Amino acid sequence: MDLLDVQNVEFQSRSQKIVKGISLKIERGTTTALIGHSGSGKSTLLKLMDGLLVPSAGKILFEGRDIQTMNKAQNLEFRQKCSFVFQDSALWANQNIVQNLSLPLQIHFPSMTSEERIFTVQSVCAMVGYDRDLTLRPVDLSTGEQKRIAFARAMICGPEVLFLDECTESLDRKGSAIIMNLLHNFIDQGNTVIYISHNSTFIAEFPGTMYHIENGLIQGEPV
Repeated sequence: MDLLDVQNVEFQSRSQKIVKGISLKIERGTTTALIGHSGSGKSTLLKLMDGLLVPSAGKILFEGRDIQTMNKAQNLEFRQKCSFVFQDSALWANQNIVQNLSLPLQIHFPSMTSEERIFTVQSVCAMVGYDRDLTLRPVDLSTGEQKRIAFARAMICGPEVLFLDECTESLDRKGSAIIMNLLHNFIDQGNTVIYISHNSTFIAEFPGTMYHIENGLIQGEPV
């Protein structure tokens, strides 16, 4: 069974059709890149696959289940298995770092004590190379630090699938190297990565299967 099965999916925002009938399948433990110009529909497709957007037509199956018709328990399991790193980090502005990172733990591991949550937050921050005050809010962080915390949030519940939208954008060379090393370890453990990147170094590091997206459609065959 395919991990993800995208079946003739379309997405329309107001009067504009952004994704125009895309079908693809992704197997567990693989790396998949969505390549194309800005505005081609890549980010929309990535959000559709993670269930963050609802298709206007077609459907997306995760482990054989339509993600739009999952019951509450199935959806919670899906959310724990799949994590998304947004291009703009998308941290909660009115919450500090501990609060931003603790919320997923409270949702998925409600029996975890506050001490255990703090230890987990500290551990995942150390993993991404963030060593400043954990009571700071996103506005107090550099763009690169925000991206590190966003990646830490994606990793904190032990996902099996990562959806990455320009995950190394705004990172310096050291920060990029840390994230890429973590991704190599993640992939080596048999996990799945689906990403968007315009960074040629990142693409060369994680070639996988590449789909070229233009004007809301897959162009040519995957490579």
